[in-house]
Amino acid sequence: MDALPTPLLVEHLLQRLSTDRPDHPAFVGAPIDISPLTPAQLGSLWPAIRRALRDYANPAAQQMATSILQQVTQLELSPTLDQGTLLEALRTCLNWQEAVEQLAYATDQPSAALASELRRILDEPSAHWAANYHQAYVLTQWVDEEAQAALRRCVQERYANAPYARQEFELLEHLEPQSRLALAGSDYWTGHHHLSADPAWVLMGDAVYVEFSQHILNLAARRLEDIHSGHTPYVADGAFTIDDTPVIARAARVALMRDAPWLPPLMDSLLPKACVAPTQAKTAPSQSLAIALGHCIEQVPTPESVQALRSALSLVRHASVQKKLTRNLKPAERGLAQRPEIALRLAPTTAPGKAQHALLASCLESGLWQPFELSFSDWRAQLADSAVGAPFARSLIWVAHQDQGPGRSFVLNANAHAVDAHGQPLTLEVGGRISLWHPLSAGAAERQAWQRLIIERRIKQPLRQVFREFYLPPAEELESHASQVFAGHSLSIRPLIGLARREGWKIDRDGGLNRNLGDIRVTFEVGAELYPGLQGHCLSGAVHFARRSEKHWRPVLLKNVPPQVFSEACRAIDLLVSISSFAIEELTQNTAGEPISPMPPGKREQRLELLSGHKLNQMTLMRRQVLSTAFAPLIEEGKVAMDGRHVRVGDYAVHLVTGRVSRDGAPADVALAAQSGKLAALPWLPYDEVLLERIANTVCALLNPSGR
Repeated sequence: MDALPTPLLVEHLLQRLSTDRPDHPAFVGAPIDISPLTPAQLGSLWPAIRRALRDYANPAAQQMATSILQQVTQLELSPTLDQGTLLEALRTCLNWQEAVEQLAYATDQPSAALASELRRILDEPSAHWAANYHQAYVLTQWVDEEAQAALRRCVQERYANAPYARQEFELLEHLEPQSRLALAGSDYWTGHHHLSADPAWVLMGDAVYVEFSQHILNLAARRLEDIHSGHTPYVADGAFTIDDTPVIARAARVALMRDAPWLPPLMDSLLPKACVAPTQAKTAPSQSLAIALGHCIEQVPTPESVQALRSALSLVRHASVQKKLTRNLKPAERGLAQRPEIALRLAPTTAPGKAQHALLASCLESGLWQPFELSFSDWRAQLADSAVGAPFARSLIWVAHQDQGPGRSFVLNANAHAVDAHGQPLTLEVGGRISLWHPLSAGAAERQAWQRLIIERRIKQPLRQVFREFYLPPAEELESHASQVFAGHSLSIRPLIGLARREGWKIDRDGGLNRNLGDIRVTFEVGAELYPGLQGHCLSGAVHFARRSEKHWRPVLLKNVPPQVFSEACRAIDLLVSISSFAIEELTQNTAGEPISPMPPGKREQRLELLSGHKLNQMTLMRRQVLSTAFAPLIEEGKVAMDGRHVRVGDYAVHLVTGRVSRDGAPADVALAAQSGKLAALPWLPYDEVLLERIANTVCALLNPSGR
């Protein structure tokens, strides 16, 4: 970009934005770096930028304005507007949303000229004022008392039967200015989640709104209690109006974000009572509130709220509500794994069960890529001494951290005593802190020692840990914002989307998949605009990393990505690439349920040969390491051999990438018994690592051709 002295930069930009016509119709000009501008200097340009954006007759100025706004977003800049520039900016506004945005940049009190312009934008009092009372309040408070009184009358008339909405309106004058602007400037609560930030992030820091949220939720809980006790007649969907529901949901979201200690008993009452009729009817007191609370729990889960959602699902009789709440449960459980510091408090209070163990496994696994430590006392209470957590405490490898000296890795033996990788006893200090062990935190010798101990003692780990694949960025990519390590693979779209959704990836509108690992967002390019039901193939591309900074995501150099985050991101992408590459031969029907003709043997072999030539990825390398350890005695006896890409048994070779079996180079078929060769000693395999088990079964069948 060009570099100009700051005083000249403002003048130059203003000229480029205001020129009626460029010297040549095709002239656009080079991009100009606006980072040196102060907020006041950017504010002096702001009206010209806004005018140029709508100057369709001057594409050069329009493109310049667009370029400046893109930099404003990327650099997270905000203008400051004085009375003059604010007035000019307001004259370019076509709707309330734009006007509220300009007022957020203001530094001075309103003037008479400003009030007149706001009157133009507001127009005459109408139902629109009441329907958008957050925006109307912010605009009228800059006009005069007459406009404020007119708004109050509109609200009282519109919400005569919506007491919760009226109470929130009365609250606005007591909120902090940034809270009012957050409510007025966001479309979040109208369902446009991708257009604006969630105002609850601001409201959760406003003490007045936090107190209001507790008051509102208590009122709603008492209302539902009266309906279920018979004090208030039951009317299907009559507990709350559609105007009141967003207010209650907003209060619940703020409380969930704060993890308010008073919320769990309220949520236990609100959600089940909102979705279950007090009679045997299949209706609900408030479908809208039940669905809104389900969304809140999905996006900001706590252990207790997820339990409340699961309990509500066991009770609800309304088919539509049940369907929608079911959709919320899995994402909520995945989201809870992003908050392990609060998720683990559920372990001591629940009885063991499949759902509880799965949830705890997800929470603990997230501790492998985000900072996560427990005090020794919390680790004992929440894991080692709890019925749900004990199996995890006794089967996973932990690291004990002291104030001084390196951390020491350990596992609990059968007597619940700590031992190191060589089986030697360790003494854990009560004042220490405990974290999960990750292969990247140890050297090769320690990793191998732990692998041998886990196999020798046949310890069943609830999540893959000691044989976990790990990845490091290539040295030549450290100064880049993206990695090409997974680029160039041909992927089958249907299984790619299915697996990605199960694993917590989200479809990106620009042709990729997104997943958040803490404050890092990982984007995997696939070169196609994905959507559910799409079929065909796509080509994998680069992996990008960005870090959350307030409202924006900013690219991060690979050298600045935490090693375990990079490793876990690559591990997740490796799974997508491996499964979607192999799954092309597993599809038996299309999305309409119609059978797909089997792949011709010649084409299947051609596809397998192509896959076999791919560079070994980390998952394939880990398959080789797992099989080398599992079959170590047979390898020493010479019955099994391992080379770069194959497991060999006599004249047979089983490929580690595809599972293809050949004999002296020619394709060979091997019949597998239904239960033969189960890797009972290798319980760390993930549910979707079918290929490793198939390879192991094949080796066992080749070793024992009689099947006995």
